[in-house]
Amino acid sequence: MDIYLDTSFIIPLIIDTDTTEIARDFYTSFSGTSAASMSVYEESFFVGLGLIARNEFNIRSTAQLKNYLRSEGYGFADEFLHNLNELFFGLVIVPDTVNLRLIEEMARTYSLLPNDALIVATCRENGIPGLATFDKDFTKVKSPSMVKW
Repeated sequence: MDIYLDTSFIIPLIIDTDTTEIARDFYTSFSGTSAASMSVYEESFFVGLGLIARNEFNIRSTAQLKNYLRSEGYGFADEFLHNLNELFFGLVIVPDTVNLRLIEEMARTYSLLPNDALIVATCRENGIPGLATFDKDFTKVKSPSMVKW
């Protein structure tokens, strides 16, 4: 695998944002193998639902989103979920690392929050040299092989 896709890169591939053009241009021209893990799928699923719910229904909290889903279901996000699943079908899904020491080391070394530390540790463990992301927290990672967007 050549590059790992972070949620901040995946969302603009599916939902129009200020980084959509850059993400789509890079992704369509990238000739290597792209990977992600189920933790990124879960996060992308949640973030996408939240963005759509905020834009369409002014839902601003997780509690409001849960209530909406209980009463109305997921129909409002059918297109998003279809596109998210199609994107993931084209990726190599790597297992998230279970190396707790490595996750903690990445968190402490680069002052990352736990999910970002999990991503860096997963890349390291799977030998994935690149990371496609718009998340500035990853700029702390002092690895010449990590790509930052």
